[in-house]
Amino acid sequence: MVRWHRRVTTTLAVTLATVAGAEDFGTHGPVWEIAEPSLLDTIRARLTEMEASGELAGMQQEMQDRTRAYVMRPRPVMGLLPVEEERIFKVDLSITLTRDLMDHEGRVFARAGTVINPLDYSFFNKRIVFLDGDDPDQVAFALEEGTELDTLLVLTNGAPLDLMRAHGRRFYFDQDGIMVDRFGVLRLPSEVWREGNVMMVREVPTGGQSDG
Repeated sequence: MVRWHRRVTTTLAVTLATVAGAEDFGTHGPVWEIAEPSLLDTIRARLTEMEASGELAGMQQEMQDRTRAYVMRPRPVMGLLPVEEERIFKVDLSITLTRDLMDHEGRVFARAGTVINPLDYSFFNKRIVFLDGDDPDQVAFALEEGTELDTLLVLTNGAPLDLMRAHGRRFYFDQDGIMVDRFGVLRLPSEVWREGNVMMVREVPTGGQSDG
């Protein structure tokens, strides 16, 4: 019992001596609690500021105006010229596969090098007229023949909704020129129709073309 008491006393004495001998290095700069601001709180605060100042309403109105303007008059397809003389040519829509095509189980159903014509698998048989909607002569030509059942009127420039209201016909718009590129259309107005497994393109002169 005496031996245990001495051991405890010795340990306590060493501990006290260590604490008493420790150096105080002082305080080096302020100390804050580590905390990251919430991104959502920051966004909410900024939106509240914008709403109070009217900036948010202004941005919303500007976005609505831009969207409305684009719908009324989409970005025109650049580089298309008016027709100077009639020309007819054919377009083969066939593509050659550059790699094997496989189904969801990894089975190859079409080998690289295979030539595929989408018209072999399509019943599409409508006439398409590409035109500049700002040219009255081209609009008149487009409306001369066909109905919505057999003819698609595709603008590369102009205001489709205004034309629809004026003529009671549906006008589409070739955004980014994807269709004219696919059919090789370079001049307006042009009409496209199917003939077997190829598409035919006819450039049609109208009274409103310029010299350039």
